[in-house]
Amino acid sequence: MSRIGEDAVVVGGSIAGLITASVLSAFFEQVTVLERDQIDDRPGIHKSIPQGNHLHLLLLSGQRVLSKLYPGFTDKLQKLGAVRVRWGMDNATLLPDRKSYSPGGAVREPRDLGIDLYCQSRGLLEFCVRQCTRELTNVRFQSNCNVERLIYRNQRVGGVVYEHDGGSHPVTADLVVDTGGRGAHALRWLKELGFPVPRETSIGVDVAYASTKYEIPNYSEPEKLLAANVTGFPNLGAMEEIEGNVFHLTVGGRFGDYPPVDEAGFLAFTKSLYTPMLYELVKDAKRISEITPHRFPTAMRRHYERLETFPEGFLVLGDAVCSFNPVYGQGMSSAALQAEALQELLIERAQAVARLEGLPQEFFARAAEVVSTPWTLAANADFVYPQTKGERPKDMEEGARYFMALEALSAEDVKVQTLVAEVLNLVRPLSDLSAEPLRTRVMEQQSKRTNG
Repeated sequence: MSRIGEDAVVVGGSIAGLITASVLSAFFEQVTVLERDQIDDRPGIHKSIPQGNHLHLLLLSGQRVLSKLYPGFTDKLQKLGAVRVRWGMDNATLLPDRKSYSPGGAVREPRDLGIDLYCQSRGLLEFCVRQCTRELTNVRFQSNCNVERLIYRNQRVGGVVYEHDGGSHPVTADLVVDTGGRGAHALRWLKELGFPVPRETSIGVDVAYASTKYEIPNYSEPEKLLAANVTGFPNLGAMEEIEGNVFHLTVGGRFGDYPPVDEAGFLAFTKSLYTPMLYELVKDAKRISEITPHRFPTAMRRHYERLETFPEGFLVLGDAVCSFNPVYGQGMSSAALQAEALQELLIERAQAVARLEGLPQEFFARAAEVVSTPWTLAANADFVYPQTKGERPKDMEEGARYFMALEALSAEDVKVQTLVAEVLNLVRPLSDLSAEPLRTRVMEQQSKRTNG
């Protein structure tokens, strides 16, 4: 791969930052990752990751990006203890009175859709990505540091200054990428440099959840991932088998009905879900970790793609661009897809004359395309509830009827079910669900439902 610069800096060393550093390593002589936390050489939760103790699922799209960057990635995950899940067979949606193998409840029998995902703790997943990134000889890490400001000279960003051990340290760079998450410093830095900040679209989802882990020696269900997360029921739960024969349970509620963190209250909340199945599985099990809470008031999308001016030599990626309602498990995969979009753009620019000039505008346009499908999917589900705050899509009712007919068609045609699963896993765009000839088939199904 042709080099397009000497040095790059990645601000933030969680999954988004690690993937970004891997992408940049093919285009820059040296990549420096600046991490806020002290990082130990073992799986663990970092202090700056507020959702680290809760259930995580890497979607197929994110898994594919990681497998391209790190050959043999899923094999490494499994060796560390991750649990393989055959989508459509080893996972199920819990309905009030039964199981389903599709999101809307139409598919009643398990089907192997040819999609393999893996269940593991966030700590193990990040540890695996970190170990793979550490194998890149031109990536170096500085942990336990805080990036104070950007270096700006000659009308472009030329590095950063970070604080470590009581002193300030400058690092020069041809490109700086802020992957510091929802609380990234990018907005403050832009204001300090005299640049406008992006407008935001927010959705007041008001969700809070609590998580813990269990040993269930007599677990008898055939599925390894069970989700009580049906649209229309504001309270939810999900449990997956992770490394070490451990079961990770997360329950959540919206609009003030939040799960307690004492054991009795947590179990009572789990029992009160629209299905008691998760409660029945854990009521007599051994709890082996603390019950950890987290609240997520708003989903947020920052429209960097609409800015007319932006400093050269600087990018923002990951949750700092779009922070999704975590109940849909889209965040890590969205960050991976944004990093892949950056990789594709740098491949093109490696052959161009102006290799880095104008990069922010092009990247943010592509990042906006990446986040469009997951943002729309999540928004449509969130706005089902009248308490959700924000601007509702105008065609919500029409879209809901369409998806109900699509769900019914999935029960008849496994290829349609697979397509829906691929869209939800962000490997295909949302527009594929309304493309011909599928649209005509769905409309015919919708007509049957209306007239039948």
